[in-house]
Amino acid sequence: MDTITQEQKTLEDLCRAAGAGGLPEAAKTAAKLLEPYMDEVTLSPIGNVVGWRRCGKNNAPVVLLEAHIDEIGFIVTGVDDAGFVRVSPCGGVDARALAAAEVVLWADKPYPGVFCSTPPHLSGGDAPLADIPDMGIDVGLDARKAKKHILLGTRVTFRPHFEPLLGDRVCAKALDDRAGVAAILHALRLLDGVALSCDVAVVSAAQEELGCRGSAVAAFAVNPTCAIATDVSFALTPDAPAAKCGELGKGPMLGWSPTLDVALTRQLETLAEQAGIPLQHEVMGGDTGTDADSISDARTGVPTALLSIPLRYMHTPAEVVDLKDVRAVGALMAAFVQKGVTAL
Repeated sequence: MDTITQEQKTLEDLCRAAGAGGLPEAAKTAAKLLEPYMDEVTLSPIGNVVGWRRCGKNNAPVVLLEAHIDEIGFIVTGVDDAGFVRVSPCGGVDARALAAAEVVLWADKPYPGVFCSTPPHLSGGDAPLADIPDMGIDVGLDARKAKKHILLGTRVTFRPHFEPLLGDRVCAKALDDRAGVAAILHALRLLDGVALSCDVAVVSAAQEELGCRGSAVAAFAVNPTCAIATDVSFALTPDAPAAKCGELGKGPMLGWSPTLDVALTRQLETLAEQAGIPLQHEVMGGDTGTDADSISDARTGVPTALLSIPLRYMHTPAEVVDLKDVRAVGALMAAFVQKGVTAL
């Protein structure tokens, strides 16, 4: 299997799995993909996947590679008398993308559904966007059957799909942040069979979309010497401000923020230059809004860097990334584990 096909297959397996807050399928998928490269892999009570590859040396430094495994979604709040299911968002769902969006309700079995959409002929074309709790999901059941099978608290995700586009680009739900998980897996493949001078801990963290909860407890448990988090960031589209965006296919976006470690970040910059890995830069005046923040202040503090994968259409059912960027993030992580850790 060639590299492109391998990366596509890995990412497709991850993106097709359900992983809104509280659903375990995505974490189990990540754990299975990690097992060939780790000495041990465990699932924590909060839903984190934690893998360890140990170098066998006493008091070896511990490098944490982290990406979150959860996705945005919804939780059922009720069923109305017409049989339409009502939900609230789990995470920052873009309500503009919900009209006629296909979803799956993970009840006593998976139920396909679709968000209700008022035809423009009836809405007048300028109707204000409804709040998500005021929208309905049509599952094709009458009220009696829907209330019997779709219970309060049922999780809802966008319908799984994975579409290769032209070149190395792919479109799917949950590329935020399954692309980051795939990047770490690519790093582990590059490191497979390579002798290391450090222990490597890999975390696929739960509940990032609910406030970076999983990464906080994982960083406390792992107690790393340093950490590299990977997430997604904004990729340029015609309607987006260019100054706040990276470009697809132009490499990882290296994060610069007061919450990130300057020395570690500059080390990654140097390693990328030495390895011929293209870099883009993302400067943030406050925190990063990613798991890097909750990792960096774990215990007494962890030197942390952030590598972001440019992504279009964030928090919608049809996100887009370029696999070249996914592989580049993995390659830079692998370079750090092999070369950069000696400077710690």
